[in-house]
Amino acid sequence: NGITITALQKTDPGEELTITTQANVQGIYDSIKDFLTEYNALMKEMDQLYNADSAKGYEPLTDEEKEAMSDKEIDKWEEKIKGSILRRDDTLSSVMSLMTSSMSKGFTLSDGKKYSLASFGIKTQGYFAAADNEGKLYHIDGDSEDEISAGNNGGNNALLKAIQDDPDKVQEFFQKLSDDLYTRLDKK
Repeated sequence: NGITITALQKTDPGEELTITTQANVQGIYDSIKDFLTEYNALMKEMDQLYNADSAKGYEPLTDEEKEAMSDKEIDKWEEKIKGSILRRDDTLSSVMSLMTSSMSKGFTLSDGKKYSLASFGIKTQGYFAAADNEGKLYHIDGDSEDEISAGNNGGNNALLKAIQDDPDKVQEFFQKLSDDLYTRLDKK
């Protein structure tokens, strides 16, 4: 179950043992950060495909046209067509919309309070501040490895602090978030 036990001394038979557990703060943080990294990569790719340049005027090449072109020219022509296949695609748009709405959703936890990603210092830059195709990407306030959000929250990692303060609450939130995202994508 991911538990590491460190024995500090040998005990005699029948002697009472005490086991103390503590949350693996870094492990929880790394799992959440990996999830956000994968989510961000997927959203950026989908956004780029959806917002791709038009391939207007680029029709599939005939055999005669291919013979008159170099392999490099043919590849470039075909990449232009392939790169715009999902441009303004309704299905892709609805999947992106579903994912962003699920990620921005708030969940009531066992303490009776409602939490969102922002409650743990995880936010997007916003449409106008972000680079092209990056408006839906999440950043952890104070994450020293993220140049966009490293200075936020006084440079203190907000998610790491939330995990240190109450790992169960953070885990409960992310369990609800991932369950919701999975369920909604599965239905889609």
